[in-house]
Amino acid sequence: MSYDIMDTHPEVIYDEITSLAASICDTPTSLISLVDDKRQFFKSHHGLEINGTLLEDSFCKHIIADDVNLLIVEDTHKDVRFRDYNLVKNDPNIGFYAGASLTAENGQRLGTLCVLDYEPKQLQQAQINGLQTLAKQVIQLFELRKSRKIEEDQKIDLEQKGKLLDNIVNATGIGIWERNLINDTLTLNEQALSIYGLNKTTLSEFKTDTWFSLIHKDDLAEVQKKMFDCLSYPSDGCSVQYRMLQKGGDYKWIQDKGKVLQWSDNKKPQLMYGTVQDITEKKNYTTELQRVKNNQEAMINSTKDLMWSIDLEYRLITANTAFHQLVNKIQGRPFNEGDLVFSDQVAAQVTEKWKSYYKKALTSGPFSVKQKIQDPKKFWTTYGLTSFDLLYNKEGEKIGITCFSKDITSEVLSQQVLIGAKEELQKIMDTSLDIICTLDEDGYFLSINKACKQIWGYEPKDIIGTRYLELVYDEDIKLTEDSAESVLSGKKVVNFENRYKHKNGAIVPMLWSSNWDKKDRVYYCIARDNTEKKKAELLLKNSERRYKTLVQEGSDMICIVDEKAIFSYASPTSTKILNITPEEFVGTNAFNHVHPDDYDIVYSEFMKVLDIPQVTIKPFRFKHGSGHWIWLETVITNKLDEPTINGIVVNSKDVTTKVLHLNAIEEQNAQLKKIAWTQSHIVRAPVARLMGLINLLTDDKGKLNVEEKEQVLNYIFTSADEIDNVIKDIVENTINVIDIDKN
Repeated sequence: MSYDIMDTHPEVIYDEITSLAASICDTPTSLISLVDDKRQFFKSHHGLEINGTLLEDSFCKHIIADDVNLLIVEDTHKDVRFRDYNLVKNDPNIGFYAGASLTAENGQRLGTLCVLDYEPKQLQQAQINGLQTLAKQVIQLFELRKSRKIEEDQKIDLEQKGKLLDNIVNATGIGIWERNLINDTLTLNEQALSIYGLNKTTLSEFKTDTWFSLIHKDDLAEVQKKMFDCLSYPSDGCSVQYRMLQKGGDYKWIQDKGKVLQWSDNKKPQLMYGTVQDITEKKNYTTELQRVKNNQEAMINSTKDLMWSIDLEYRLITANTAFHQLVNKIQGRPFNEGDLVFSDQVAAQVTEKWKSYYKKALTSGPFSVKQKIQDPKKFWTTYGLTSFDLLYNKEGEKIGITCFSKDITSEVLSQQVLIGAKEELQKIMDTSLDIICTLDEDGYFLSINKACKQIWGYEPKDIIGTRYLELVYDEDIKLTEDSAESVLSGKKVVNFENRYKHKNGAIVPMLWSSNWDKKDRVYYCIARDNTEKKKAELLLKNSERRYKTLVQEGSDMICIVDEKAIFSYASPTSTKILNITPEEFVGTNAFNHVHPDDYDIVYSEFMKVLDIPQVTIKPFRFKHGSGHWIWLETVITNKLDEPTINGIVVNSKDVTTKVLHLNAIEEQNAQLKKIAWTQSHIVRAPVARLMGLINLLTDDKGKLNVEEKEQVLNYIFTSADEIDNVIKDIVENTINVIDIDKN
C-alpha cells in the first residue's frame, strides 16, 4: 500500500519539523520533498512559497538516482550538476543545499528532508546528524499515516459489511422505514406497516406528533431524547425500544433503529433511514442473562484488540473475532475450542517464548509484556502490549489464563516523535542567550537553561533547587516578591525589571516576563540581561538633561511653527526674552509680532525655508510682551519631514544691544567722515605753504640772504601753528561727537 502523500494539504506536524530543521542548520529554508517520475512535491515548505517544482529543477532526485543517504552541495554555483538550474541562476538563487534521504522501511527512497540557503555554506557534523535524525522522524510519521489509512479502510469495509448485514436482516421480515424530515412524511415497507399497525391509506396522516401520541407515557421521554440526539449533527444513529398503542388498545413492544443519511449544508437533518422490529416476544421470553451475554459478546467481538483465554494445559477456552482472524491469517485456519494454542506454522523459539509467558502468569500472577515485532521482508515494525491474568471458577479455583493484546504502534511512534522533539527543544533552549526557567510555587528553580552561566556565572546544576530570592539584589527583594504575587494571582507580567547578584559579586540588571500555570502550579519565566538597555537609558537621560539645559535654561528662544508660521511650541526662555509665556505663543502667528517695516523681508526669508533646509534671517524687530520692540536674529530649519518634530524649528537670539551698538558706530562713522571732509581744505592750505617754503630753502643754493631766510622760517612756524590749531579743532570736534553719541 502506498503512502498517498503527494498533493496532500499542509500539516502542522510536518511544518514544525521543517521549521526545526531550518533552525538547527541555521538556514532560511527547509523542505520535505517527495519525488515521483515527473515532479517533486513539497509536503512542507518552510521559508519558500512554492509547493513543488519540475523534476528537472530537483536537487533531491540525485539522492534517489545515486542511491545515497545524504547529499550536501556547499556552493551550487561551482557544482556542474546544479549551476545551470533555474533555481540557482534565477530567483530564489539557491547557493547551498543539504538533503537527508527519506528512506522507507522497504528501502524505497521517497524524497528528502532538505535545507536551503542563498549563500554558500558549510554544516557542522552535529547539524548534519540533526538533519538525518529529523528525516527518520518524517519517515516514522509517514508510516504512522499509512497505518491510520489502513485502519480507516478497514473501518469502511466493516461499515459496508454492516449495511449488507442490515439488508439481510431486513429480508427476514424486519420493517424498513424512510422519514423525510423536510415535509415530515414517512415511507414504510409492508413489514413496517404491519408492525406499526398502519395501512397505506392512513400513512399520509401519520406525522411525528401522531407517532409521539401513540407511545407509552413511560417511554415517551426516552424516545424523544434519543430522537433529538440522532437528529443533532454529527450523529451515528440511534436505537430505541418503546411500547406503541395498537387499534385494539394493547401495547406492542417495538425496536426502532435509525440514522440520518442526508444533511443540509447547514447541518440540518433532511432524510432518515431505519428499521423497525416487533420485539414483544423477545421482551416476554428473553432473559436478562442472555441479554447481558449477547451485549458482552458483541462488545468483545467489535474490538480490534485480541482477547482469548486458555486452560491450565494451554488449550483454547474462548476467543474473540480479532484473535481468530489473526490465527487464521498465520496458519490458514482458526483454533477451535480445546485446541492447543501453539501452531506448527510459527518458529519454535516463538512458541517457547509464549509458553514462558503462560508459565509466568500461572506461577507469578498478572503481568504485562511489551513486544517489538519486525517483519524483515516488509521492513515493518509494530509494537504490542500483552497482558496476562489468572482465570478462576466460582469456587475461586485457578482454571486458566485470560490474555489481552493491544496494538500500541501508534502510541510508541508518537512517543518517539515527542521524545525527539523534546530533545531538540532542549538543544534550542540551551543555545538561547536569554534565561529560560521554571520555578515551583515556593520560588525554587525546577529547571534552567545554560544561559545562566553567561549571565549569572552559575552552572544550571548550581541553580536548580535554589530559591530565586537568594540571587536577587537585597534592595529589589520586596519589589520582586510583589511581582511574583501579581503573577500568582493570574496576571501575565512582562518587562519586569530587577537586579540579580552575579557569582563574582557584580550586580546584573534583569528584564523578566513571567506566567503562572494553575494546572501545573509552575512559574514559566524568560529573563534577559538588561545591562545594555540600562546603559542606553543612562545615555538618553544625560542627553535629555543636556537638551533641557540648552533649550530651557539657555539664552536663545527655540520654537516650532508650521508652514503658515503658527506656533506649536515655544521654549521656556520666551518668558525671559520677550516676557511672553510659551502657552501664550502656542496657536498664534509669528508674523503678528513682527514690526510692520520688517514684515515683507522676514516673510520673504521665511518662505525660502520651504525649499531649502535652513535660512538665516538678519536682525528684525519683534514686539516685546511689555509693548516695546526688540531686535531678534533668527535661524530657521525645515523639519517638516521629521516625524518627531513635523514643523519648522525657529532659533532666535536677542541682539538688541548689538544692533544699537552697530547703529551708534555707523552714526559716529558718518560724523567723522563729515568732519574729515569739512576740515581737509583747512589742513591742505598751511601744509601746501609749508611744503613750498621747505622746497625753497632746499633749492636755495645761496640765492637767499639772511633776512630772507629768517622771513621764510617765520612763514614756516606760522604754517605749523595753523596745522596744530586745525588738528586740535578736529580732535575736539571728534570728542564732542562721541560724547553726544554716548548720551
